[in-house]
Amino acid sequence: MDTVYVTTSWDDGHQLDVKLASELAAHGMTGTFYVSPRCRELQKSKRLAAGAMVELADHFEVGGHTLTHPHLSAIEDSAALREITDGRDAVEDVIGRQITSFCYPYGDFSEQHPDMVRAAGFTSARTVERFCTGLPDNLFRMGTAMHGYHHLVDGPQILRRTRSPRHAFAMWRNWETLGRQVLDEVCATGGIFHLWGHSWEIDDNDDWGRLRRMLQDISERDIVFLTNGDLAEMLQGLARPSICSFDRSIA
Repeated sequence: MDTVYVTTSWDDGHQLDVKLASELAAHGMTGTFYVSPRCRELQKSKRLAAGAMVELADHFEVGGHTLTHPHLSAIEDSAALREITDGRDAVEDVIGRQITSFCYPYGDFSEQHPDMVRAAGFTSARTVERFCTGLPDNLFRMGTAMHGYHHLVDGPQILRRTRSPRHAFAMWRNWETLGRQVLDEVCATGGIFHLWGHSWEIDDNDDWGRLRRMLQDISERDIVFLTNGDLAEMLQGLARPSICSFDRSIA
């Protein structure tokens, strides 16, 4: 069997990222936390505090996610570049070190934005494309394997994985079941299992139990844990086309 790599990433910079980080640590796993310091989706009181961000950066990777979490394709290029660079600067000023991984808010970007991200000094950028389990051919359009969330549009991907209507329904309604199926596939063939989500989303959906069971299953397998930045560094010069459905839908 080829090597199986597991990476996880968590978006926005919510105060519950500290709880999620504890869950990862309890299972011997690492992760990348993409922080938008002034995220418009979060009340100021819910955003990750500076001290918590520093502590997070001491044990996990912290990445850029723009300053205020806009749809990049909906704003002028000059504003998009400011969002990317100002978000980078705000995070680096807090944690006292360079960040190299970026995530597009909502997974939304236009053709010019990967070049902006690269020019800002990042070495990779993550999208929200799911069911990507091979090595990416573009480090600034990196996909994921699974979102810790229930997506109605996953039906076609689920039907490819089972002939049993009962099993298909179970996977459709429960991202943990679908995630375990995708993980089994990656473990059988080698590749990358990239689980992503939002700590606030896990909390809103009362999914901490699902997350713990998923992390426990992952931790018991013969795999290599990497942050998104570690993965990008490893893939430099090794990239090949990914196995990806190009599904950009998000919660």
